[in-house]
Amino acid sequence: MSSRANPGKLRRELRFDRTIVNQNLSSLSLEFDTVKPLISAMNEPNGLLDLHGTELLLLEKVLGLRTEKPAVSLVGELVSVKQVPQGTGVSYGYLSRTSNQSNLALVALGFSDGLPRSATNLLRAGIAGQVFGGIGRIAMDQCVFDIGDAKFEVGSEVTLFGAHYSLEALAKDSGFTPLEILGRITARVTRTWVE
Repeated sequence: MSSRANPGKLRRELRFDRTIVNQNLSSLSLEFDTVKPLISAMNEPNGLLDLHGTELLLLEKVLGLRTEKPAVSLVGELVSVKQVPQGTGVSYGYLSRTSNQSNLALVALGFSDGLPRSATNLLRAGIAGQVFGGIGRIAMDQCVFDIGDAKFEVGSEVTLFGAHYSLEALAKDSGFTPLEILGRITARVTRTWVE
């Protein structure tokens, strides 16, 4: 499956929801300025490496990492959709094959962006309110989802963890903690605040 021209312009965002962060701060009786250094650490690649102990626990609570409504999500871009026949091998080594004729969606996020390779075949993608399972190995800069007979436009936003598939679920499925997953997200992924 070929991807879109000019891959340097693809959407790769780690989004922080300011409203949820403020709600979590309020429930902890804290002001934003108190945890600003912790939040700032998220804006730096490897920034979590400088945090320790109670700082990490506080950050986890502020970001709501173990709640149903986390304040952080990982968003990528759909770069290709291709219809394939039953039995088509997907990604390196063709360890996974389509069980039926299906559409495969290629997303511009991979292990060089911080996705754990151990989440191969376990990832869930949220696209336009629908959830789809990953298929095949997570590659360096892309991963693939079996979207059945659904059709989406190239450029559509794809959420890899967030409301549909929590950071905690991804961490559990791949053998990491939520903060370890966040700490793996590389500088290739832009950090943004949303309201």
